[in-house]
Amino acid sequence: MIGTKRYTLFLTLVSLTFIIFLSSTFLQDVLLIEEKAEAKTIESAVEESKIRTHSTKIINITYKEIHEFKSTDPHLYLTFDDGPTRHTEPILDILNQNGIKSTFFMLQGNINKFPEIVRSVKNGSHSLACHGVTHKVDQFYANDVAPVNEMDLCNEAIQTVVGEKISLIRVPFGSFPHLTLKQKTNLDGAGYIMWDWNVDSMDWGPKNQSPDQLVNTVIKQVSDLKEKDIVPVILLHDTEITVKALPTIITKLSEMGYSFRAITTNDKPLQFKIKN
Repeated sequence: MIGTKRYTLFLTLVSLTFIIFLSSTFLQDVLLIEEKAEAKTIESAVEESKIRTHSTKIINITYKEIHEFKSTDPHLYLTFDDGPTRHTEPILDILNQNGIKSTFFMLQGNINKFPEIVRSVKNGSHSLACHGVTHKVDQFYANDVAPVNEMDLCNEAIQTVVGEKISLIRVPFGSFPHLTLKQKTNLDGAGYIMWDWNVDSMDWGPKNQSPDQLVNTVIKQVSDLKEKDIVPVILLHDTEITVKALPTIITKLSEMGYSFRAITTNDKPLQFKIKN
């Protein structure tokens, strides 16, 4: 009788141990599934954040200007970001053929890669300007002094090539919404003059757009500004599609009565509103 009770107790303990093992295994599987789901959610959030970062560029143009930049004198500024690249030379050829002076906001790495093009920009009496080093939101805007540090490094690269210190700058993706008031104050204190834009050519946008679409995008925005006597500051990039569209853009803008100027340190800068 006692032996039967012990055997029954033994079977009960074995059953309980097996049940606990199965429960533990099931719990591990559930946690693993949840962990994978959470990782996928985080990854999706990061991608969505990247999309929002680019889309803010369109919002900036219409709604975030710090002043209206008005003038009854019909002139405008063509500006080119992210160069120099292999497309900068044909852009310079087009500008020089039309007697147009422009402004080039350059990245340190590309300055070091194409120093001869930097000299061509300088020799063509175009304005040299800094655009930073990394062109990455998390690094350029990492802390209060990061923007100044990047512009200083970019400035040193230009000085090495042409022996000229640069004051004009454009921060990556525009000053809104990433640049803080403290960062802006530090840039001002370092002697930098920051420029944004009020016409986005979208030459950084969809890869399947045509040069004609790019032309129409620019002319539509410029026409809207012309009705309000606002001076256009046009954002372009040193890209292949820009090379293809630029001659027509220049022709149409000239027909609208505009003259073209390079930005100088004497010009009042167009800037987006800085977040608090």
